[in-house]
Amino acid sequence: MNIKEEIKTIIDDYSTANDEANVRNNIKAYFKGPSEATESPWNYVQHPILLRIKGLLASINRLCKGK
Repeated sequence: MNIKEEIKTIIDDYSTANDEANVRNNIKAYFKGPSEATESPWNYVQHPILLRIKGLLASINRLCKGK
């Protein structure tokens, strides 16, 4: 696959995940209140590269907190 196509696929996947998170946050905020709307786009990514980044971010976060 061409690098440009791969980058476009990654951007499209993250955009879709971001839209899904926003819709779910709006629904939760309407029914449960704004404090319950905590969906992250990272919960909905599907591309393997984005999943790897998600795992690395979790590892870095854990190391920074010292746990």
